[in-house]
Amino acid sequence: MWTGLLLLVALAAGEPLTDARESFAAGRYSEAEQLALQAPPSGASLYLVGLARFRTGRPAEALEALDAAGLAPDAPEPDAWNFNRGACLYALGRFVEAEEAFARVREGAPLARAAWINAGFAAFDAGALDRASQWADRAAPGASKEEALQVEELRALIRPATNDGDEAYRQGLASFDAGRFDEARAHFLRAATQQPDSGRARLMAGASAWRLGSRTAAREDLTAALALTLSPLDRKTAHQYLDLLSYGLRSSGPGVWASASVGPGFDSNVLQVGVAARDVSGANADVVTSSAFAEASVGVIARLRLSDRLFAALSYGGSQRAYSESSVRDYSLQLHRATAAVEWEAARRVRVGLLAGGDIFFTGLADFRGLQASVNANAWLAWDETEHTTTRLDLGAAGKDGLGEEFAYLTGPRLDATLSQEWRLGIANVTAWYRYRQDRIGTLEQSFTSEDPTLASQTYVIPFGFASHAVGASGRWRPLPWLTATLDADVEWRRYLEEHSLRVVTAGGDTETWNARRRHDTRFVLSPTVSTRLSTRLRLTARYELLVNRSNIDTRLADDDAAACEGSAHLCHAYDATNGNYEKHGVMLQLEAVW
Repeated sequence: MWTGLLLLVALAAGEPLTDARESFAAGRYSEAEQLALQAPPSGASLYLVGLARFRTGRPAEALEALDAAGLAPDAPEPDAWNFNRGACLYALGRFVEAEEAFARVREGAPLARAAWINAGFAAFDAGALDRASQWADRAAPGASKEEALQVEELRALIRPATNDGDEAYRQGLASFDAGRFDEARAHFLRAATQQPDSGRARLMAGASAWRLGSRTAAREDLTAALALTLSPLDRKTAHQYLDLLSYGLRSSGPGVWASASVGPGFDSNVLQVGVAARDVSGANADVVTSSAFAEASVGVIARLRLSDRLFAALSYGGSQRAYSESSVRDYSLQLHRATAAVEWEAARRVRVGLLAGGDIFFTGLADFRGLQASVNANAWLAWDETEHTTTRLDLGAAGKDGLGEEFAYLTGPRLDATLSQEWRLGIANVTAWYRYRQDRIGTLEQSFTSEDPTLASQTYVIPFGFASHAVGASGRWRPLPWLTATLDADVEWRRYLEEHSLRVVTAGGDTETWNARRRHDTRFVLSPTVSTRLSTRLRLTARYELLVNRSNIDTRLADDDAAACEGSAHLCHAYDATNGNYEKHGVMLQLEAVW
C-alpha cells in the first residue's frame, strides 16, 4: 500500500487545541494525544486523538477515536475523515472495509486520486483484482509524477497475479506491498536470475532499492531493466524512477509547467538596477532613490525526453517591475527571456549540456522603451562523483546590444567561466562556486553645464566594461515538506577596463582630461528567502536582498592631499563621476501559482 497513506490534515481552529496541533506538527504525537484528550470534547479533538494514535502505531485505537469524531455534532470534513478511516482499516487488515472507506472520498476532493490509488491496493489485498485494476485505471488520467508511480506499482502487482508468475516474484510483490522493501528486493533479484530476459523483476528490484534509499543500487537495477524486455507501461515507470534518481535537466522528468506570480516590494536604492548604473553625477544627490514597487511575472517550461540519455528543456519567462515613486519611475524594468537547452548523459555520472537563449529589457512606464537585448550561449560539463556531490564547469558567452542611442554604452560581449561544487545533504543542498567574468560593454559620456566660468563644458567619461573574480555559496534547506529556505551570498572584485575621467573644454577652447583613474569595486551580495507552500498550486515567498558596493570612485571621499585638485591632472574625488560606495536593500513578498 502507498507509504504516504495518512493525510496530515488541517484541523479546525480552536484555542484549546492550539498546543495539541503544534505538538502534532512537530512530530510529538503522544504529547499531542494527551493535550487533545485534555481539551473540551469535540469532533476536532477526537479527530486529532485518532491521528496521533495512528502515528504511534495504534490503528485500532485510532479507528475508535475517528469513529467517535464522526458522530460528534462538529464532525470532521468527510473526505479527509473517510481517507483516514481507510488508512486505519487497511493497517488492521480489513481490506474490504478500507476500500469502501476510500471509495467514499468524493470525486473532485483534493484527496480523491490518492484515495482511488489506496482503494486499488486495498482491493488487491482483498483478492478483488478486477476492482483493483478499475481503481488503477480511474486514478491514472491526470496523475502527478508521484501518483503515476503509485499507479504503476499497483498495476505491477496486478499483472503477475492475473497470470502464472514465478513464486519468487509473487513473494517479492507480497513483501513490497507490506513495506518490507529489503526483503522484496531479495525476492525480485532471485526472480530476475530465474527469468533473465524479463525486465519486470529487475524493475521492481530497483523500485524496492529506491524505497530503501539505496540510490546507487536502484539506478543499477533500473538501468538493467531498460536493457531487457519491458512493456510500454513498465518502461515508462522505469524512466520515472530514473528521473527521480537523476540530476540536471532529467531530474524533473518530462512535462510542461506554467507559473504566474505577483507581489509588492521595496527597493532602497533604485538607481542601482543591476542592468546599468545610471547614477552618473552628484547632481542627483537630492533625488529620492528609494521606492515601493509591484512586480508580476509569468513563466512556462517544457522538459522533453529525446532518448534514454538525451534531454531538453524549452522555457520562457517574463516580468514587469513598476516603481511607485515618480523620481525613479523611469527605472521600472520589463524583462523577457527565452532559452533552449539540451543535456546528454555522455558516460556514467557525466553530463554535458548546451544552452542558447536571448533576453530583452525595457525601461520606463510612461516613456516605455527598449533598454538592452542580448543573445547568449552556455556550455557545461558536470560530474556526479557520488550520490551526494557534483562538480560542474560552465562556460558562457553573450552578445549585448543597447537599444537606441541613449543606451549604446550597454553594447558589447560578455564571457564567463564558473566552477562549482554541490553537496546534497539530505534535507539541505549547498553549492560553492568561483567565477571569472569579462563584461566588455561600452562607455557612457554624460555632459553637463559647468558653473566654472573658465570652463565651457564638462563631460564625464564613464566606462562600464569590467573584468571580475567572484566567489560565492548558496544553500537550500527544506526542514518540512511545505517549508523551504534558501541563502545566497557572493563577493565580487571588479576591475574596470578603461579609465574614468572628466573631460573639460576651457573657455579658450582647449580640451583637457582631468581625474583619470582606473575604477575598482568590491561588491557583496546576500539574499535569503523563505518559501511556504499554501496548497498544491500556491506558494508564498518572502525575499530580502542586500548589495554593498565599495569603490575608489566617490565624490564624497576626502583626498589625502587637498592640493591634488589644483594640479594639472586634477586627480581628486571632487571630480569623480558618481558615488560608488553605496548599499542597496530590497524586500519582496511574492505569491506564486504553478500548474
